Amino acid sequence: MKTINDYVNHLNDLLRGKIVPGDAIVSRVTCDSRQVSSGSLFCAIKGSLSDGHDFIKAAVSKGAVAIVHSYDPDEYATGISYLKVKEPYLAYAMACELFFDCPAERLRLHGITGTNGKTTTAFLLQHVLTASGLNTGLISTVECRDGGKVIPSAHTTPEASELHGLFRRIADNNCSDAVMEVSSHGLDQFRPGSAKFHTAVFTNLTGDHLDYHGDMGKYFAAKKNLFSHYLAPGGNAIVNIDDECGKMLAAALKNKHVTRYGQGRNADCRIINLKTGTSGTGFEIEFKGRRFKINSPLIGEYNAYNNCAAFAAAVFAGIDATAVADILSREIKVPGRLECFRDARGVTYFVDYAHTDDALRNVLRNLRIIAPARIITVFGCGGNRDRSKRPRMAAAAAEYSDLLIITSDNPRREDPMAIISEIKAGIPAGTEFYIEPDRAEAIRFASEAAQKDDIVLVAGKGHETYQDIKGRLFDFDDRKIIMSICAS
Repeated sequence: MKTINDYVNHLNDLLRGKIVPGDAIVSRVTCDSRQVSSGSLFCAIKGSLSDGHDFIKAAVSKGAVAIVHSYDPDEYATGISYLKVKEPYLAYAMACELFFDCPAERLRLHGITGTNGKTTTAFLLQHVLTASGLNTGLISTVECRDGGKVIPSAHTTPEASELHGLFRRIADNNCSDAVMEVSSHGLDQFRPGSAKFHTAVFTNLTGDHLDYHGDMGKYFAAKKNLFSHYLAPGGNAIVNIDDECGKMLAAALKNKHVTRYGQGRNADCRIINLKTGTSGTGFEIEFKGRRFKINSPLIGEYNAYNNCAAFAAAVFAGIDATAVADILSREIKVPGRLECFRDARGVTYFVDYAHTDDALRNVLRNLRIIAPARIITVFGCGGNRDRSKRPRMAAAAAEYSDLLIITSDNPRREDPMAIISEIKAGIPAGTEFYIEPDRAEAIRFASEAAQKDDIVLVAGKGHETYQDIKGRLFDFDDRKIIMSICAS
């Protein structure tokens, strides 16, 4: 157990003032006053919805022995330690990492950020490292693997206390490496603390999470944090330069080891001879004067990019390039990422997590290449999230689909029909579409409309096994609905 002075020393560079009347043992670190118990260190953070400073008195009354704060409270309680800091999110994450004995220092971390492709790239890299004999943890949007258990995920990047507790379990389970998706929220809030990454991958940047960040500049700045703040000295930045923001990022990383990947001639790790079909994607990677053939079971041009990023990261982790290409050609299934189902009539169904206009456009563009007949797309948009992408999602879906069925995603606390109305505004004139707010009925309607050789894409929720409606989580899985249709 650590004492208050241990936390003072660990947070020293962030301190702007301190009152430490004693050296009590800290039994817990939290930023939620409801979780405070005797011996807790409570971090008061001003967030977008509430201000932790309003709950300092409550934390003290419940037994907190130390308060981390960024501005002066109304009063100071006798016998309580107060640590005034700059960057309260970072201070909280660093307090969490100390509580768990700084487990990230025992791991070689590989971080992947970007709007789309993070999950697939993370699964591919973890797959290669594990197949190469490296015991490797995984922290992803879909699930976390701590070297012993597989745990469903609630967030792309867990809250700081959960994240460092997970690092501790991964390290304690004798993992040498950990692959993690690093979200813009996680980076903006410094959730990794003082951890440093051996590898940092940038996949792409398109419009998403603008409800949180405000504009694309701030969104990009949050992603850039992985490379400017968290990349270890001598670490490897792997950047998609076919993406405009990736090109900007690569140019800005002047004092870093940068590997540029993509299809363009300026790529250090270059995708060539790309062919995609219903059974997967074949291509070569040109790297350091050699060519490596990959026959990926994953469909689509964008999955060649995901494979290329994983290839570069694995090679920089010390694995032979030929072996990496061989492993990437083996069977792998990424939950909710173009998962495929077929019914007895010859209709093919795909379930994909695509929940941005760019992701949806990429999926549909690649399905159009292999589609023998029509494409029917079922999609919606999440409530209480970035509203600006709703009409863009409709325009992207209409570009490559023959029929649109607009439905609910996770409406959360919004009226589903209000969300659908904003989606509808982006549908081009002449597009055939139907509206069915009940998602299960929408999927069934799509199936009834489909004929032999048609493709039905159900987009937006992917791996999720719930639907969030008015603050309640209801059991719901696109894949189960489709499997019941296929079995009937």
